[in-house]
Amino acid sequence: MSKTSSARAWLGRAVIEAALIVFAVVLGFVVNEWREDVSDRRAAEAAMGRVVAEIETNIAQLEAVVDYHEGVVERIDERLAEIAAAGEPVRGVAFDEFGELMPRGVNAPGLSSFAWQHAQQHGRLDVLPYAVVAGTARVYGMQASGVEATWRQIVELLFAGPQIMREQDLEASLRFTQIGFGELASQERFLIQQYRQLLEELREAGLD
Repeated sequence: MSKTSSARAWLGRAVIEAALIVFAVVLGFVVNEWREDVSDRRAAEAAMGRVVAEIETNIAQLEAVVDYHEGVVERIDERLAEIAAAGEPVRGVAFDEFGELMPRGVNAPGLSSFAWQHAQQHGRLDVLPYAVVAGTARVYGMQASGVEATWRQIVELLFAGPQIMREQDLEASLRFTQIGFGELASQERFLIQQYRQLLEELREAGLD
């Protein structure tokens, strides 16, 4: 065999071996990326599974209090009718009225957002469809800026200062309280509806 033929044979083997090495490296990257994608998808699905469970619990919490809050509105309405029937302004201590009007107190909705917050921080949610993540964030935003914020405002306004223990025009005070509870109950009903719709979307996406 001539030196030229030997050199060509060596060069051919070298090219093949180099190609195999490159292929193995590329294949390794592809397999590793696939494994990471599968791991991220599983992490996202597990995180959203916990979010689904949290939403179901939040719905149950809302259903447990919304009837009561609507009942507070009705009882205040009945009390206002009594005041109107008196034919003249009725003065009294607003706090003394609460025992009859709010037998269970303000009754916090008791909503949770821990699973959603944890999912955002550790759930690899970037592998999920944008619409799914954005829709979930939107409804949790309604929870924070709607029901939870309104409930806190009611508590602060009712119990923030000594004026609640002072004699005052009961009609004005009760109407203001009624507006707050009416708004809270409306937001609770709306949030229940939004949460149920979100659950359907998450289950359609296979995230239950």
